[in-house]
Amino acid sequence: MTNRLIQSQRQKPHPSRPKIIGLTGGIGSGKSTVSQLFADYNIPTIDSDLLARQAVIPNSIGLQKICSVFGQSILEEDGTLNRGNLRELIFNDPEAKSQLETILHPLIQSATERQIAELVERTQNHKPTPFLLVAIPLLVEGIQKEGHKPEYIDEIWVIDTPQEQQIERACQRDHSSAIQIKKIIAQQASREQRLALADRIITNDGNLEKLKLQVQQIMREFISDKKELNHEDTKTRR
Repeated sequence: MTNRLIQSQRQKPHPSRPKIIGLTGGIGSGKSTVSQLFADYNIPTIDSDLLARQAVIPNSIGLQKICSVFGQSILEEDGTLNRGNLRELIFNDPEAKSQLETILHPLIQSATERQIAELVERTQNHKPTPFLLVAIPLLVEGIQKEGHKPEYIDEIWVIDTPQEQQIERACQRDHSSAIQIKKIIAQQASREQRLALADRIITNDGNLEKLKLQVQQIMREFISDKKELNHEDTKTRR
């Protein structure tokens, strides 16, 4: 996959709607932190991880399909998905992983497109927003598999983080070992592959103030009303 191919697929968003930004980065890169910083400027985020969890709630079509493929052993006693068992099942089995993706990806994409439409309509009827974020951890991996980015994405923004910080953050957040996190990183797209597809790079080296300044600069590019921006800056610093 070349950057030229991705460039050829990029289309300008319709002038009446906000840009749709695909926000991505490796495990522990700080996607939630960046999304929250943009939320301080009233920029909404659609979280594909949250949509994935909603797709497999008890009695959902997603969970029924998963059980039909992997059996009832991946359920807890209360009928919820045993994520640990499923994770172990697919981690070392590429075919099982592909089967799971075939079940979940269409459901997540459909839910994402619905939420985008709802947010666009809401912002057009009330206070316009220059863009909205769709946080997709495995966006680059999906592009590599499908050969193109999702049609609803206008730009790809990559959060670039040193690997040692990815490992430290993910270990603390997930209560996992460094060995486990390194295995996950090895299965994800490389830093070089993500950066090659980036329309914009947000550097997260662990310095929150530097991260805030990058977000502020991005907002300055999109917001023409500096009074509004300064108001949000003040709120962010509190």
